[in-house]
Amino acid sequence: MTGLKAIIHGRVIDGTGAEPIDDGVVLVRDGRTEAVGPAAQVAVPDDAEVIDAAGRTVMPGLVEGHAHVGGSTAGQQVLRLSLQRGITTVCSVSANRDGIALRDGIAARYVRGCARLIAGCVVSPTFGHVRFRTADGPWEVRKAVREMVQLGADFIKTAASGGFWGEDEACSVRNYTLEELQALVDEAHAWHRPVVVHAHTQPGINNAVAAGVDQIHHGAFIDEEGVRGILAADLWYMPTLRVTSDKNIAAWPDRPWMEEEMRASQPVHREGVRLAHEFGVKIAVGSDYPSSKHAWQIGDACLWELMELVWAGLTPMEAIVASVRTTPEAYRLTDIGPLVPGNRADLLIVDGDPLADIGVLYDQANVKLTMKDGVAESADEDYARHYAIREPQPTDRPQYDPMEGAED
Repeated sequence: MTGLKAIIHGRVIDGTGAEPIDDGVVLVRDGRTEAVGPAAQVAVPDDAEVIDAAGRTVMPGLVEGHAHVGGSTAGQQVLRLSLQRGITTVCSVSANRDGIALRDGIAARYVRGCARLIAGCVVSPTFGHVRFRTADGPWEVRKAVREMVQLGADFIKTAASGGFWGEDEACSVRNYTLEELQALVDEAHAWHRPVVVHAHTQPGINNAVAAGVDQIHHGAFIDEEGVRGILAADLWYMPTLRVTSDKNIAAWPDRPWMEEEMRASQPVHREGVRLAHEFGVKIAVGSDYPSSKHAWQIGDACLWELMELVWAGLTPMEAIVASVRTTPEAYRLTDIGPLVPGNRADLLIVDGDPLADIGVLYDQANVKLTMKDGVAESADEDYARHYAIREPQPTDRPQYDPMEGAED
């Protein structure tokens, strides 16, 4: 396959919030978007591989901002099936050590057919809601952050409140203190790493805002003070509405304590998102998946989250922009997202119009082709000729050394 591709005749949603381009052209060269515009303005080079999207929508690959994917074979399956659903980047808030290795393997294309992985590492208090590297007190917290950066973390994840999962906890339980959060944020920012915090209630939300975190996730019991605090501090809010959706609540009949607290939070959660949208808070997209093999099919959660955001007041265009532009911005991913020159060429060809009905994206049959870094990684029969099962061998591959790794 040539390194130059032209996706032609589709209705292009570029992901910036601009109006769609009817009969658009997207030029891709060597894995990057080179040009986007109307067919009358973008010339297609003679040597380009032409991909005809007539009658269909061309849009950026989706970005999932809150997933739980490690480095296991199950994690690889999650990323593979996510890619087939049109999710080209997954930010795992609990990738931790094993997930970092998987991230690097995908980036090097040793592992193909998977969504790109952005790896977060957890630092949390003893008996905290999220767990990996336990640290208590400001100086131990700083040490833990440094260890996670040394492992290769793209960002640091922590908790300022409890959650739904444990029978022995509640969302209202405080996790890290303000002093500990301030130490964590200061240390992570010193290493140029963003901080993501799980916070459902007060005082956790206010503590996270005061500490200067970058993103607040969930907010199932968020109040107006919390929303205004996020706005004033210019933070990103990732509400993960799917967690308190009827569909998710019904998936856990064996955990009655979860149902009770989730039901109580459900209207508060949605009112908080409506307020955040009305006030102009930067809303990002994450679904907190996969929470269980039996609760959701892989990839469903992120697409369901887009529908939840629309039901909470966002337009379909705003929901798409929240995923493909705002979520990468929240993670400081400067070349991932909208279809603009210079960005990585992550895109979808979709049947139907997601601006008329965001639910179009939820039906996997509508995702006809998924491209990541300019390579077709998933395609149905209509685009099978653009999908290469075999990859070209690198011409500069190193020579085999039979003594490599041998001991003296």
